[in-house]
Amino acid sequence: MKPYKLNPRSRKFNESRKTGEFGLLLEKHPEISDEIENLFFGRKKLSEPVMRPKYIHKKFVDKCKELGIPRSEYPFNTEHLGYRALCRHLEHLRDKHFGKASSRYGHDAEQKAKNSGIGQQNYPRTITPYQDVEFDGHRFDGIWVITIKTLEGDDAVLTLDRLWVLSFIDRATDNIIGRPHISLNKEYNATDVMIAAKKAVIPVQKMNLTIHGLSYQPTGGYPSERFKDIEWAVWDVIHFDNAKSHLAEMVRERLRNLIGCATCLGAVDKPMRRPHIERFHQTLTSSSMQRMVNTTGSHPGDPRRKEPEKMAMRYEMTFEHLEEILDVVVANYNGTPHGSLFYNSPLEALEQRLNKGMIPRLLSETKRTEFVFTQVEQPRTVRGSHESGKRPYIEYMGVEYRNDLLANSAHLLNTKLSLHVNVDDLRTIRAYLPDGSEFGLLVAAGKWCLTPHSLQMRKAINILKRKKLIHFTQWDDPIFVYHEYLLTQAKTKKKRVANHIAKTKQVMKKREAEKISELDESLVAEQASISALEKAREQQAKLQIAKTNTPTSHRRFKTITRW
Repeated sequence: MKPYKLNPRSRKFNESRKTGEFGLLLEKHPEISDEIENLFFGRKKLSEPVMRPKYIHKKFVDKCKELGIPRSEYPFNTEHLGYRALCRHLEHLRDKHFGKASSRYGHDAEQKAKNSGIGQQNYPRTITPYQDVEFDGHRFDGIWVITIKTLEGDDAVLTLDRLWVLSFIDRATDNIIGRPHISLNKEYNATDVMIAAKKAVIPVQKMNLTIHGLSYQPTGGYPSERFKDIEWAVWDVIHFDNAKSHLAEMVRERLRNLIGCATCLGAVDKPMRRPHIERFHQTLTSSSMQRMVNTTGSHPGDPRRKEPEKMAMRYEMTFEHLEEILDVVVANYNGTPHGSLFYNSPLEALEQRLNKGMIPRLLSETKRTEFVFTQVEQPRTVRGSHESGKRPYIEYMGVEYRNDLLANSAHLLNTKLSLHVNVDDLRTIRAYLPDGSEFGLLVAAGKWCLTPHSLQMRKAINILKRKKLIHFTQWDDPIFVYHEYLLTQAKTKKKRVANHIAKTKQVMKKREAEKISELDESLVAEQASISALEKAREQQAKLQIAKTNTPTSHRRFKTITRW
């Protein structure tokens, strides 16, 4: 319901009526004035409707009757019982108490009126690139799908739940630094925040576009892609709100020790303290996402919302298409002139600042590895026993980790080591001795070391195994078993299951395209040993089958019959 509009009156007419009968009535009975103000500003919850003037007038008349005002006096001696004078008084209250009156027009109007436009606007403007950045997450106003192959071998299309986009923006130049991260979780977590930070720091390369007609503008791109001098550039101060994922210990520790930046938490429920990222998300939504056929619109009654799920399935608007579209839109945004930059594009403004010597701080070369962004430190005790013949190992999230050095280090039994765990890839863990020296890279036992998987995925698999919903042996890849289980659950058409399937497809795709680095020699050796064991197992099975199919020879004896 739209807020009402008071009856328009000229200022001259209002001034002449200030000392009229209505004003004298309020001076004589202050309780009437208090009652009117309580009714006009008295909405305690946003769910409560605003009280319109005609209902306030009814309460006003009831209050006058309650006070025993004779019927021959004002307001009972007028044709409309003082309704017009009451409307002029409400208009006066609205203009006098701007902040309170804005609450009648919605929560956004109220918070803007109370927290902006007050005091001297003399805040220093940031002009140095990467000095201050803003971060936030925004939910896509659209439905996307994922194409899967069922266990029966048929193709099926499932709709995904609404996704999150996480991005960093530079306050000085309005550049989106790094490719935004798309989160498939219901609510993005601390790992998603650090993956977005990793994408903002690591140099960006253009994607190979598969959508016909989709292309990058010549003037667009990302800062690290256009200017080689600021590859691995980091920021000094980061501004974000009080979301739980922003307050996580991993986020605070990595920002402090890895990025080396200060954290500025904005006030609760005040998005205007981060105007750049909020404006970018508004532009991203209005100029691209809400113009597609699969948009959900800004609200359920939005006329642009026309069966988004059916449209997404009809045109097969997949998650891969979303990644390409988002990358092109953001790259072109950096190359589009902005009015706040005197019609220079963000990349042009950045180039001018760099030519003036405003070079941002770069990440140390010793920290330029991907896994350090999503790394947490966990203490674990070395387990094992001489009596049972169990060689030393370390257990983390239900999986044993070891290497050749640890397996032959019985003197470390019951010693607590410090583990640096990459929560985005649990195949390997780096261990450190109590004196701080590096012990080496520990590899997950069995086929847990084959497919990259996150801590969240490991927890989900352990829960399903504990409930006996899935089962796998040392010869089965747990990620593939988990993927097959999700395919069986996909028949329920639940969007959340489709999001989990999309995440498992991402990690399996990462395994296929992965190039193992030289630092993962232990991982290479473990995977080679598993491959050799599989070949030996297959060869043994073939020999067993051949042995069972070979006809056996029997001796034939001549039967002698005696008469």
